[in-house]
Amino acid sequence: MRILSLGAGIQSSTILLMSCKGELPKPDCAIFADTQFEPSPVYANLQFLVDEAAKHGIPVHVRTKGNIEKDALVSRVRGHAEDGHRWASMPWAVDTGTPGGGKIKRQCTTEYKLQVIDRFCRREVLGLKPRQRAPKEPVIETWIGISRDEAHRMKPSRDAYRFNEYPLIGHPIEYGISMSRYQCLEWLQANYPEREFPRSACIGCPYRSDAEWREMRRFHPDDWKRAVEFDHEIRKSGGPRGDTYTHRKLKPLEEAIGGELPSLWGEECFGICGV
Repeated sequence: MRILSLGAGIQSSTILLMSCKGELPKPDCAIFADTQFEPSPVYANLQFLVDEAAKHGIPVHVRTKGNIEKDALVSRVRGHAEDGHRWASMPWAVDTGTPGGGKIKRQCTTEYKLQVIDRFCRREVLGLKPRQRAPKEPVIETWIGISRDEAHRMKPSRDAYRFNEYPLIGHPIEYGISMSRYQCLEWLQANYPEREFPRSACIGCPYRSDAEWREMRRFHPDDWKRAVEFDHEIRKSGGPRGDTYTHRKLKPLEEAIGGELPSLWGEECFGICGV
């Protein structure tokens, strides 16, 4: 069975829509792991993808572990969430009092993205019960939207019952596709000129560039307000390690971003959470 890991960003949108147009084989389905903290352009794009894929017989499943925004605000200092969810560990910057500060260990991608997809494959696709062993041979082909310029991110599956394929890098080679992120954008603009396709990252993602924060502030003020409020709420989540911040400058988000000048450093997210 072929399953697309859908982040509703540039690369995975390209794969799904190329499948709809017959330029790639059709996956049996796609799975979107929802953090419940995605920016409005991602949710708008997801709905477009759901509708478009349905026209071509490709179901898109949306699954979630819970609300990462809510879970992230339950720090180890204050205890556990009332609903039993553990603290969502995000890679915030920490003011340790030393040059450059520190960083909280990132577990959000694993827990709110990868584990959600794994649970979907095990429970809903294979029909396995909790703690039931999965097959020891590959029975699921997971499509992942990594483009040619990000080939260093390719990794084999950690699960014996499934293996990873990267259609945008020519894996498997018979797909005849080799595309960079820029070429994905060109393809999307050529085939869907009326639409804009966002990069997938949750509203409070610390890996956003300053340019992306400014774009959010300018074009999506509700998301920006939510991000600023979230940044203030997390301030004491680091406990004795120091105050925590969304921005690496160790300043409140609205101060760190400043005016409308473009970023001079070409900051870019590592692209791990979704594509």
